[in-house]
Amino acid sequence: METKRRPRSVLEGAFTLLDALVRHQGEAGLTQLANSCSIPKATAHRLLEQLTELEVVQRSENRYRVGAQAFRLGQSWQPYPRLLELARGELRRLTATTRASSVLAVPCDGHILIAAASLARPEDHLLFRPGSTVPQRIGRFCPVWQAEHELVVIEAAIRLPTGRAVGSIAAVLTPPQPLAALSDTVARTARTLGAALVRKAGSVSPMSL
Repeated sequence: METKRRPRSVLEGAFTLLDALVRHQGEAGLTQLANSCSIPKATAHRLLEQLTELEVVQRSENRYRVGAQAFRLGQSWQPYPRLLELARGELRRLTATTRASSVLAVPCDGHILIAAASLARPEDHLLFRPGSTVPQRIGRFCPVWQAEHELVVIEAAIRLPTGRAVGSIAAVLTPPQPLAALSDTVARTARTLGAALVRKAGSVSPMSL
C-alpha cells in the first residue's frame, strides 16, 4: 500500500532552501534552488522573497545568498557552552604542530558536523569547511568515505568528567604518513580541551547565571 507523503510546511520549505544555499557554497539562482529542493519555482520564489525581507537571505540581481540575519543567528550556536571558543585555539595549535588539517566534529542528525576547523591544505576546504557534514559510522568518520577521498582521519573524543562526549577533535591527513605519534597528539588535544571546558564552567559564578 502506497503511503502519501505529508505536505511540506512553509517553515520546512524555507529551511530546505537555506540548506540548499549552504550546499551551493552560499549562493545560487532561483531555478537551481527550486530544482535541488524539489520545490515548485513559484513557491521557492515566494519563500525566498519572504526570507529576503527578514534579512535571512540576500538577493543580488537574479541570485540569492545567505543573509546577515542568518549569520547573526549562526554565530550564537554552540554544540556545548564555550566549546567553539576554546576549540579554535586548540585546532590552530594542533595544525601548527602536525601540519595536518584539524577539525572539531560534533554529531548532527545522523552525520558528523564540522563545527570549527584549522585547515592546512587548500583541497580540504571543500570537505571540511565549518558547517559541512560528513558520513559517520558508529559515531566516527565513515571508513568508506575516508577511502573514497583518500584520507585518514585520526580522532579522539572530548569528554567531560562524567564521561559524556561533547564532540571530537580530528586530524586529517593523506596516507601514507606515520599515525602513532599523531594519534597521541590528537588525544592529548582532546583531553586538554575537555579539561578547559571544566575550568571555564567552574569559573562562572552563580550570580552571573
